[in-house]
Amino acid sequence: MRKTLLTLLCLSFAVPVLAQPQISGSQSGNLGPGTYLVVGDINVPAGQTLTVAPGTTFLHNGYWNWRIYGLLNATGTAADSIKWLRQQPFPNHRWAGLRFQSGAPSGSVLSYCVVEYGYTPTNAPTTDMGGCIYTNGVPLTISHSRISYGDAWWGGGGICANGVNGLNVNHCLICDNRDNLWKGGGIFLISCTNANISYNVIARNSSSGT
Repeated sequence: MRKTLLTLLCLSFAVPVLAQPQISGSQSGNLGPGTYLVVGDINVPAGQTLTVAPGTTFLHNGYWNWRIYGLLNATGTAADSIKWLRQQPFPNHRWAGLRFQSGAPSGSVLSYCVVEYGYTPTNAPTTDMGGCIYTNGVPLTISHSRISYGDAWWGGGGICANGVNGLNVNHCLICDNRDNLWKGGGIFLISCTNANISYNVIARNSSSGT
């Protein structure tokens, strides 16, 4: 019995405890799979592409945003999605969302992704629109994804698109998002053309406007 217990103790101490790798700053090339702890703002530089592998999870421990000036290719699978989440269920672990910046090229893709608990308060440093996803004139495709629990102060708790020619949002679940002051609890489009919003489930979102 003592020998068995000693063996188990030795085996337990022999298994390394691996901390989640921390990321912040400029990101490009290939990332994942695995779980990453986001500890600062992320940016994808102009002229660069960040490709995220299926099975990658990003946990945020503070109000960090993703500013995308280049291309973001986040293509998961039905069995292995890509996730942007808060690390813990605390208000200060809400993050600032995916933000596609004016001048970024078209072609970014979010497919089989989960984007949750993005937050843009009234004093947000970039914009107070689009809790989980905001695109400023940048065409992109969002498909087979869940956008949920986003919270925006001024338009688009889940998704906000401003001046986009060629936005595709299809086969998504957009639910439980909130806009606090204006319109579009789930999704809000401002001066967009050629928008294809189809085959989505948009449910349980709330807005102070219509």
